[in-house]
Amino acid sequence: MADQSDRPRPSQTTTSQRPVPRPHSGQSQPPGATPPLRRRSANRRRSQWRRWLGASPERRPATRRPQPAEVSEPGREPLHSPTASGRQPTVSPLTPNNVTPLRPRQRQVWPPRDKARTAPGTASPAGTRSRTARPPRRPSRKAPAPVLYAVRLMILGVGVAALAGTLLSVISPTEVQSPAPTASNVETSAAPSAPSRSRPGLTTPITLARSLDGLQAEIEELVSYTPGLTQSVFLLDLDTGNYVNLNGGEALPAASTIKVPILVAFLQAVDAGTVTLDQEMVMQSEQIVGGSGDMQVEPPGSSYSALEVATQMIINSDNTATNMVIDLLGGQESLNQLFRGWGLSSTVLRNPLPDLDGTNTTSTQDLVTVMAMVERGDLLTLRSRDRMMSIMQRTYTRTLIPAGLEDSAIAANKTGDIGEALGDVALVDTFNGRRYIMSSLVTRPHNDGRARELIRQTSQRAYQEMNRPLSSTGTPTESSGLDQTRQAVPQG
Repeated sequence: MADQSDRPRPSQTTTSQRPVPRPHSGQSQPPGATPPLRRRSANRRRSQWRRWLGASPERRPATRRPQPAEVSEPGREPLHSPTASGRQPTVSPLTPNNVTPLRPRQRQVWPPRDKARTAPGTASPAGTRSRTARPPRRPSRKAPAPVLYAVRLMILGVGVAALAGTLLSVISPTEVQSPAPTASNVETSAAPSAPSRSRPGLTTPITLARSLDGLQAEIEELVSYTPGLTQSVFLLDLDTGNYVNLNGGEALPAASTIKVPILVAFLQAVDAGTVTLDQEMVMQSEQIVGGSGDMQVEPPGSSYSALEVATQMIINSDNTATNMVIDLLGGQESLNQLFRGWGLSSTVLRNPLPDLDGTNTTSTQDLVTVMAMVERGDLLTLRSRDRMMSIMQRTYTRTLIPAGLEDSAIAANKTGDIGEALGDVALVDTFNGRRYIMSSLVTRPHNDGRARELIRQTSQRAYQEMNRPLSSTGTPTESSGLDQTRQAVPQG
């Protein structure tokens, strides 16, 4: 019979235990079991982050993984039993078994603030950490007071200047519109009505540089071929100031060339604000005259804009339109006073157009002078100057000065033609870029056709002189004398 003492007693349990199986996802874990590896890693990372952020690590109750007990002999305690070593294990209930406990942070001990810091090169007292004295902080640099005051004053001055300029431009007397001229106050308001831009022309005459004697001799020779004709020529090179003056100051019948200073006076009134370009003008019966122009065929009471009337006065040399403009600007005496203010000593209006008797006079020098003042901006604004040149480039009669130019030249001209006198004034742009103004008036027997050819030949010779190639220094080359290829003016 087998010994029953070898059999295990019911009250005794086997020391070997099976490891607790790991639950699957979604299953609850039995109490006291070790969390899965993934969860433990997450807890470890969370504790590390909390320590890094300065917070205390999360405290979790300590769980001890059950260790498999080793099989021992009967009557003998297991090797890992707590009583085998004679002492109980010390397990903190707050520290996990698999987490290294935190070390307490050691605070650095610094010397008291009230005591002097250890000088460099000396030993620090025990238990303290030596610390070298830092140099004093450099104070921030600030701009000197005078510099700040100067900058502030400069900014203030710029602001005050801008405000003053704005106020002056608003209240400038040159922009104040004066009332339309009437018969009672025309003598007192005609001259002041001009804008301040025209004042330089009153005191600054056209500067003449050097006389072109060679060209003047050639023009005089052309006149000698036409007995019975008397020619007055004035030419001004706008680039150099060189000129030709052949009887330029002599007062001669103006014919329709006097319409050029009348057009300047009209545009000056537009700049002053006394006349507007779209202003309505009604043609009166006493203003309708014969001669050149097509407005004379319209019935009295016909209305036109001011710009249309002034344009017809130049491009079609309309005499009726000229009389309408003269009345709009205050009459003949008002315009004569304005002409004298410009320095035009020979330009005088005595009768309405067409003035077939030649009582209205001017000179070639006056015509060139007024065109030169307009060109350099003394009498008109740039906009009105461009409008004037645009009108004069569209004249219908171009058989005098423009007829002696090449096709590449640009001319803005106005002719005048009555029985005893023929004339033209033109601003010419040459092919080589030079610009000059030329005026020619010829007194003749009644409707003598040689006068037309004489002006054309004079214009051709002047253009050849002004259009000569420029030298390397930018000045025209010297003339070679009289043109051997020119044609003689027909006589008889």
